[in-house]
Amino acid sequence: MLGLLQGRSLLGLSLLAVLAVMGCGGGKGTVTGEVKYNGQPLPAGEIHFFSQAGDKPVLHGEIRDGAYSVADIPTGTAQVAVRTNPPPNKGTLPPGVKPIEPPPGAGPQTPPGKYVPIPSKYADPSQSGLTVDVKTGTQTFPIDLKQ
Repeated sequence: MLGLLQGRSLLGLSLLAVLAVMGCGGGKGTVTGEVKYNGQPLPAGEIHFFSQAGDKPVLHGEIRDGAYSVADIPTGTAQVAVRTNPPPNKGTLPPGVKPIEPPPGAGPQTPPGKYVPIPSKYADPSQSGLTVDVKTGTQTFPIDLKQ
């Protein structure tokens, strides 16, 4: 009887050790914040989180008036890249061609934010110098990019 109890205890401890090493399903977090360039909110762009966990997923979100929010990022270290939207195409339409109208009931169309060029290093997660330790739940990660 004593041997059976010791075997069960050993099995229970082994399971606990495996769960501790694996974590409880590898949590996910939401990261929110504001992206500034030289102290001013970045009008428009994208932010990318390159997770270093598991199969290394990349998640991204839109930057609008400096603000962003990206959900379901695996917990752990993530490298970050920021890209600003390119300037709008200033080409003109050929004579007689009308611009595409939004479908009826689509609501007001939000114009893209003003283009602000930022150094290209911020678009490369290995050169941006931006990393965040993502935790379960919601956290804030403010970013102030410099020239």
